[in-house]
Amino acid sequence: MARKQERMHNAKRARANRAKTEFSLYEAPNDLALLEETYPTDLVCGCRIVQRLVSSNFALVYFAIVWAKKVDLETWEEQYSCDTGHGHFHEHVTGHRKSNDARNLRPLYSHVDVQECFDRGYDLVQDRHDRNCGGGH
Repeated sequence: MARKQERMHNAKRARANRAKTEFSLYEAPNDLALLEETYPTDLVCGCRIVQRLVSSNFALVYFAIVWAKKVDLETWEEQYSCDTGHGHFHEHVTGHRKSNDARNLRPLYSHVDVQECFDRGYDLVQDRHDRNCGGGH
């Protein structure tokens, strides 16, 4: 039984290492031009959802979707976010306010995985906002 657990552990570690290694090619390709775009959307309730999209050769290679609340006239505080950094599609459940707030949702092996996670990421952020802020758009 111990051998089976060891094989499962090694396979999981290999997938994680492969995801990080391959993803680094998509995160910052040296020979390709990256296009970065940011789309803030202000909501009626005083919140904002910001999308940061990075593409290379028309392929989405990184995204971050952030729900933030306005603290004062010039300051926004992140409440929740999803992004595709560090080789995984993951969420930050406290908006980076705690050191252990990241939760990995799916490993990434290529830009195709990044694209597939985008809609789910936006839905997660929007749902979290709606549950915690009364659903005001």
